Amino acid sequence: MNRTLYNQVRRSIRDNGLVYTVKHAMDTDDTDTLLICDEIVNVMREVDWLVMRAQFARSGDKPAIAFKLTTPLLA
Repeated sequence: MNRTLYNQVRRSIRDNGLVYTVKHAMDTDDTDTLLICDEIVNVMREVDWLVMRAQFARSGDKPAIAFKLTTPLLA
């Protein structure tokens, strides 16, 4: 995985959604994209976004930035 490919996959997920990106990768037999999507899903499962937002809100200058920084691009 390189940075360019990772950013392209993230952009596809942000624009089209995770399900579409995974389906397109499966249809085109793009294993690199499938692996990146799998890693992203694993990170989403591991991170407790509510706790992270609360930490950002307490330590940051502006509490609103906590929401922006911790909102996954996959929504």
